Amino acid sequence: MNLTVRPLDLASDADIAQVNALDEACDRALFGGEERFTVAQSRARLQPSPYWERGHWVAVLESLEGGESIVGYAAITVPLAENLDQVFVDLSVHPAHRGGGIGTALVREALVPAIRETGRPVVAAWGSIPADGDPDDPQLPANRLASTFGLARKNVAVCRVLDLPLRPELLDELAAQAAEKIGEYRVLAFEDEIPEEHLAAYGVLLHQLDLDDPDEDLEYEAADYTPERIRIAEQRRRDAGTREIIAVAVAPDGSFAGNSVVDFHAGEGTTLGWQENTLVMPEHRGHRLGLALKVATHRRLAAEAPHLDRIATWNSHVNPWMIAINEQLGYRISHREVAFQGRPAL
Repeated sequence: MNLTVRPLDLASDADIAQVNALDEACDRALFGGEERFTVAQSRARLQPSPYWERGHWVAVLESLEGGESIVGYAAITVPLAENLDQVFVDLSVHPAHRGGGIGTALVREALVPAIRETGRPVVAAWGSIPADGDPDDPQLPANRLASTFGLARKNVAVCRVLDLPLRPELLDELAAQAAEKIGEYRVLAFEDEIPEEHLAAYGVLLHQLDLDDPDEDLEYEAADYTPERIRIAEQRRRDAGTREIIAVAVAPDGSFAGNSVVDFHAGEGTTLGWQENTLVMPEHRGHRLGLALKVATHRRLAAEAPHLDRIATWNSHVNPWMIAINEQLGYRISHREVAFQGRPAL
């Protein structure tokens, strides 16, 4: 068999269908669930935006019979509005083909030349390791690839998964716990988009989330979430067939005090969703708003996403407050994710 690394052809339905199959296999192996995007939806997801450019490559295995299979994928994201000195790297290899040098080939033949061409000095990448793995073990695939770039470990997060559906009785119990401290705060819920009158306030929450993200030593500039930027993100989700459940905590004075978001693909065959950001503004902490927000989003999952079997989330080990809330909901450890960053001499 012969391995070839080449750019992904975004105009090719066959290419995108095979990348979809690769993503599904990787998610099943890592999370025990998957998302089933159509070719058109994935093509939309892979497009650039006003806030970043992207490059995509695939590793293609050619059989002796002449058939071709995409067994690896690599991408770079080049931010255009913030983090202008950085390039973000993504790489995946089909579980059935790992350990054969495919990841190394993608790094050397695609990623290194592409990063060099950007002229940007800082590279960031993320990789998964077993829950009980040693983050410093040089034999772990994520660490081997990071060493190829000359990147250093900057943060370790724990991925947890939650089996669905949740018992309504559990959510009622947790809601009662939150009610003991919530006082005059209240929770609003939105689906898929933020009402026009709340866009500016919601952008402040998202910016604060970037500032507060417990990412240890990872260097990252917080984004400016303008109303236009939020609307563009909402349209990209619609184009990809992805929905969003949003809960917002409102303070007694009417200001936004926090938020929590769950994303999920709405298509047939999708079983895996994502608990995304949860934030309580610093001046509003101590009222169990984080618990109230997560109860609100998870309660709506049963009605809005009954097709999901599992939802996944990440927490840094330096964020014990959110870890405690997730464990109350029933999240259990799946694996860990290591963030790498450095200034490689390419």
